[in-house]
Amino acid sequence: MVRNLPELYRSRDIDNPSGDLKELLMPTLRELAGTFDYDRVLVAQVDRDQCVLRGTVGINVSDELFDALASRLDERGPVVQALLEARAICVNDPLHDPRVPENVRRSYVELGLHSLAAIPLSPVSCVLVVSRGRPVTEADINELLPYAEWLVAILAEPVGATGYREASEKRAAQNDWLWRMLNATQDPIILTDEQNNVLMANLPAERLLKASPEDSPGKRRAIELNNFFVSAGLSSVTLDPREGPGRELTLVDPIEGAELLFEVISAPAVNAHTGERGPVSVLKDVTDLRHAEDELRRSLEELRTAEEDARSERDWLNLILESVADPIVVTDPAGQIIRLNQPAERLLHGHDDDQWDQISTVYLTNEAKIGSFLLQLQLESAWVRRGELELVDPDSREPMTMGVTATVVCDELGQVTAIVLVLHDLTKARELERRTLEHQLFESEKLAAIGRMAAAVAHEVNNPLESITNALYLALSELPQGHMNRKYLEIASKETQRVSGIIRQMLGFYRPAASQAPTDVNALLEESITLLERHLRQFDIIVERELEAGLPLVLASSEQLEQVFLNLFLNAKEAMPGGGTLSISTRLARETDREFLAGRYILVHVRDTGLGIPPAHLPHIFDPFYSTKRESNGTGLGLWVSLGIVQNHGGQIKVFSRPGRGTTFTVALPPEGTQ
Repeated sequence: MVRNLPELYRSRDIDNPSGDLKELLMPTLRELAGTFDYDRVLVAQVDRDQCVLRGTVGINVSDELFDALASRLDERGPVVQALLEARAICVNDPLHDPRVPENVRRSYVELGLHSLAAIPLSPVSCVLVVSRGRPVTEADINELLPYAEWLVAILAEPVGATGYREASEKRAAQNDWLWRMLNATQDPIILTDEQNNVLMANLPAERLLKASPEDSPGKRRAIELNNFFVSAGLSSVTLDPREGPGRELTLVDPIEGAELLFEVISAPAVNAHTGERGPVSVLKDVTDLRHAEDELRRSLEELRTAEEDARSERDWLNLILESVADPIVVTDPAGQIIRLNQPAERLLHGHDDDQWDQISTVYLTNEAKIGSFLLQLQLESAWVRRGELELVDPDSREPMTMGVTATVVCDELGQVTAIVLVLHDLTKARELERRTLEHQLFESEKLAAIGRMAAAVAHEVNNPLESITNALYLALSELPQGHMNRKYLEIASKETQRVSGIIRQMLGFYRPAASQAPTDVNALLEESITLLERHLRQFDIIVERELEAGLPLVLASSEQLEQVFLNLFLNAKEAMPGGGTLSISTRLARETDREFLAGRYILVHVRDTGLGIPPAHLPHIFDPFYSTKRESNGTGLGLWVSLGIVQNHGGQIKVFSRPGRGTTFTVALPPEGTQ
């Protein structure tokens, strides 16, 4: 059985310092107290048979403390329980913990035993007891276990010198492992005294702080600066510890001469043997981290600047878009709308919820037409596409002719990023063109009518004038040269010839030579339809086209032929006051087309579904001043002028009509080179 501590102490050879049990235990107890900041550290021997304390060795142990820890047979305190139960016991509330005998609970508090831990030292009948002012946790117990093993090794060896030597060897092995562990890390670790002198350093720290005689002056100077910086940095930690354990410290690389940035993490340490105090500092190299942080900060600043520039450019772009009176639509490459200015929103995205059900169809129709236009742009693979769209005004429900220009926007790599559509309202311009054209057509008809009338008068006067001329010629041929009336007949004959010349000039003026050029009839018809199509829609007239491709060109005056086609279109409109269909078709003449003279012709058919022309009027519709229009809406010269123009081009014009079933005008024009 292990003897009590005083007996063990008396059994030692007091002449041998290593045999002094107290001397063997106290270094370990001091180190334990200094390392973990315990107020009291002691080893207590417990009599297993009597279940009472027999003796103690430790720091800050008084008789009152011994009495408080001692237990009677009927009341086992935490120290005895720890030994009997072979487990560590923590008491952090002695006033209420049932493991503390009730009669000594207040004594625990008065003696400063606010929190204590009892760790059994098996197989010897001893217990390690520690106490302090803050709670003892399970993690604290784990840190105490290596010291408990150390104490067991000292107490269990009968010969103190042998145990001390083996314990010293074990401690030396542990120190060696500790040294190897410190050197295995790449971070410098140093131990300094209270004057900030370096006492110990691992190898990474020695590379920065320890010079050798073989080093160059530059390296020694760098190391000297590093020691100064370390001392100054640790002094700032000592003077103002409130800033926390982490400080930044700038050192110099002794080899490269580059600047190194370290974060200093310091913790206080106490030498249990000498009582000296000083911080243990770990220098964490954060050079690359700080460089990365600086780079990241610069990148963030550049990003913030770019964001501000982008925001400014966006605001500027929005201001420009809102200042443009024409609708502007911006879509992504797939055709989805991503931005609209206010005029475009009025056409496509209204915000009046009360009327949404009524005009939603208008918005959807307008957007569908724009989407179809964009789809055609994608199919053509063009960068710019221009055209016209017939949209509907959401406010007035009136049709709008919009000129559209779609432009593809690409980035620096040539990838399509957006499509910009600019719409321009052509409604008023088309209406003005139509009215101007109608006015010009009307004036042209009047001038042509006047010319035809003058020509007709001249033609009618010319016939009797020729008779008078012939009669005067015969009368002169019958009179001899000296006859007294001959000179009067010669004067009459001369004046008659002068009048005949004037009439011939009038006939020549009626048929002025118009400049002619190869003309595409289909293109001319499309142009004429475009001028009147919106006007026709206002009267609920639908225009249908069936133009044969590849027709030969016609040698003609495009202005005169356009006048003919516009006359026919306007007559068709007048014939359909309640609306209807205007069909326009072209083709080459066939052998079965008997209504025209033999030859090769291009046929232009203009059909309407109007009222038709009564049979009694058909023979006279090409006569001048003959009109079937009601309320004096016409001059009766349009078809007369059109007939003259077609005949001047070597063509023919025919009409077929049935009352109530519509009218068809057919214009036959000879291709270029066949006249």
